Amino acid sequence: MRTFVLIKPDAMKRKLDQVILNELKSVPCVVRRIKEVIVKEDVILKHYHEVIVRLNIPGFKDMVLNEFKDERVLILECESKDNDLIQNVRHKIGATDPSFADSASIRGRYGEDSLVLAKEAGRMIRNLIHASDSVEAAEFEIDLWFNS
Repeated sequence: MRTFVLIKPDAMKRKLDQVILNELKSVPCVVRRIKEVIVKEDVILKHYHEVIVRLNIPGFKDMVLNEFKDERVLILECESKDNDLIQNVRHKIGATDPSFADSASIRGRYGEDSLVLAKEAGRMIRNLIHASDSVEAAEFEIDLWFNS
């Protein structure tokens, strides 16, 4: 099984990339590929397309671009024989809103933002890391990010 992990611009700016990589070592998997990239507009809009459509929040597309376009991120392709890889990685990163994340999770330990603060500021939540939520999403995101 494979999954995709993206260490977001807020984590990179806070120089948490190596800390997060070390945290991910507790998940039994092998990092097959890792690459630092500068985010292109077309890639991030493809990545967030489903979320932009589903949430249908006015200005959300611009929030995505403001947070990601031309910013540095770290992308990872992780692999394991464990069929629970995706769930295990997502458990390790914690709840989407860091203010609700378990203190043992990456977002719970290093997160400084909340959905409330993000809404007040009219921006995306800064939650350090993304991980695929399904096998299909993992395959799509791996292909998108490593082949763009």
